[in-house]
Amino acid sequence: MSPVRALIILTSIQIATAFSATSVLAISPLLASNLQISSKWIGVYTALLYAAAAWSSIYFGNRVHKMGSFQVSRICLSLCALAMLLIGTSNSAAVLAGSILMGLGYGGITPASSYFLSQSTSLKNRSLLFSIRQSGVPAGAALAAVTVPYMAEHFGILSAFSIPGILALVAAICFRAKSVTDTNVPSGPVELEKKRLWSRFSENPQLRVLAIVAFIFSGLQITMTAMLVPFLHAFEHMTVDEAAKLLTIFNVVGVAFRLIWGRCVDRGSSAIQMLGFSGLLGSIGFAVMAWAAFADIPSVMLFVAAGILGMAVIAWNGVLFSEIAAIVPKNKVGQATGLCVFSGFIGVVVMPTILTQSIENETTSGLVFVFGAALSAAVSILMLSRCKTYPIDK
Repeated sequence: MSPVRALIILTSIQIATAFSATSVLAISPLLASNLQISSKWIGVYTALLYAAAAWSSIYFGNRVHKMGSFQVSRICLSLCALAMLLIGTSNSAAVLAGSILMGLGYGGITPASSYFLSQSTSLKNRSLLFSIRQSGVPAGAALAAVTVPYMAEHFGILSAFSIPGILALVAAICFRAKSVTDTNVPSGPVELEKKRLWSRFSENPQLRVLAIVAFIFSGLQITMTAMLVPFLHAFEHMTVDEAAKLLTIFNVVGVAFRLIWGRCVDRGSSAIQMLGFSGLLGSIGFAVMAWAAFADIPSVMLFVAAGILGMAVIAWNGVLFSEIAAIVPKNKVGQATGLCVFSGFIGVVVMPTILTQSIENETTSGLVFVFGAALSAAVSILMLSRCKTYPIDK
């Protein structure tokens, strides 16, 4: 299979799984009402999903070189499809079970596709291709935000989840493509494989740094997504529609700059410097948001801040994942990617859960933005102090 065709397939699967993972959040008040529970319980769904995704990223990342990228992708797509069918029943136990299945499917997609792209793409366009693949995540989320509420309103919750779930399950059953597996990797005991997996961090200092960046930026991305509209609506006197426009700017600019940053790295810019620059932009964007919490500022500055933050905490991951493929041997890309995805998902579980508790108070919201600026500045310092390339792990 040509890399272009494979990229289309893998990006489509990334869109489908992101669509599934975001579908509950798109109609969370309606689903909570149907379940006769508080909307706060949606946080339990999110925590279960990303905790399962963190485990799944390690599990599949450690096995993709034996199972094959497309086989792992097929399994993950099937798990997400089954999760959609369970959630569509609007039964509390089924929704919780579906959240776990959803996470298991969602977590394995990135290590699988990263492994394939690392084997089949040249250095010339690798960062751009990784960035295109990663654009499937916000694209799937946007598609869910547009279609799931409409389907739930006009056809009911069961149809809103079961129709995409059935389509995804049929696609997974019909998907028969195969990818090359690394048959040279010894199939030793599971304990030995786990030891080798976690030793990746001790063996490769650059990988440790990338995992830290994934933790910080993933957590800040979801925190910003969760806090932006409530903050602007409650404290900046914007309507929900006006605040949603800034959230749209945040995401659209992020998608565009995923591709731009990837192209810049392919044209000769250092991935480490690019990530450091993203940290600098993030510190500026969060500083403007903090300024808005403590003083009156022109509304145009909020639009600028949303765009800058999209360039920083959304646009980073295509470059980061392509850099993983550059610093570890090809047969270890799945493992290394799984570790960084795991770190990112832990950031998604931990950071927003803690920080979004401040969402009902303007001062504490401002302090969260100050914290975001400090973390982004730390990323910038961390990356720019390590521009020297580490030796490739043998």
